[in-house]
Amino acid sequence: MLRLPAGAGAETLRARVLARVTTTSIAARRRATVVYRNDREQTVRRVLAVARRGGGRVQVVRRPLAARVEAPALRQSLPNTCESAALSILLATRGVRAAQDGLQADLPRSGPLDPTGTGDDRTWGDPELGYVGRGAGGGVAGGFGVYQRPVIELAARRGVRLDDLSGADASTVYRRLLSGRAVMAWVGLSDGPYGRWRSPQGRPVEVNFGEHTVVLAGVQRDGAIRVSNPLQGTIERWSRERFETMWTRLDRRAVGA
Repeated sequence: MLRLPAGAGAETLRARVLARVTTTSIAARRRATVVYRNDREQTVRRVLAVARRGGGRVQVVRRPLAARVEAPALRQSLPNTCESAALSILLATRGVRAAQDGLQADLPRSGPLDPTGTGDDRTWGDPELGYVGRGAGGGVAGGFGVYQRPVIELAARRGVRLDDLSGADASTVYRRLLSGRAVMAWVGLSDGPYGRWRSPQGRPVEVNFGEHTVVLAGVQRDGAIRVSNPLQGTIERWSRERFETMWTRLDRRAVGA
């Protein structure tokens, strides 16, 4: 924020802006750091316009260039519990400590542990309603996972409101990251294999068994995304093209803290 000196001329104001406003600036927020690119010429124009109206304070014109959210690296404890591990990471970015095993235990379940029947009569759980399958794998079809609605409800019970960003375009996710807020995203590690069955309520369910979840924890200056990946408990750098391809495989599902 700039305070205009009383009675200053246009050249004095311009010189003052250029002397005080750097090309970039950094804002430290709660568990996040955002880097801004300052538009000095646009700021000068805004200052001159305010001065003509009698003066006052002027906000520097800027746009976010990069952001980094403090997100832990955490490895999922079981082969099919990436969602509870990713939720633990996401909650940590909001200052809430929640062990992934406790979160997994608190997730609602849907359907039997293993699918029953064959063909059109095959029945299993609905990941829109609760966790499907076995976290440790094994059984007839191993495990699967859970989608965003039960995760949102579980986070609310831990005192954190999550926004459902599912179906949004990628620019919505990037804007959120550039504001210093993390995003949990469902991605497809592979394009299939795919499976079909009916839920106990009779709803058709179609899934990609390459389903996985990660936490997006910032955007770098070159546009690459910082990712906390619970598959191996690593902090990784993904290109936007890689993320968008994998995200589309899971129908662009995401939640933001």
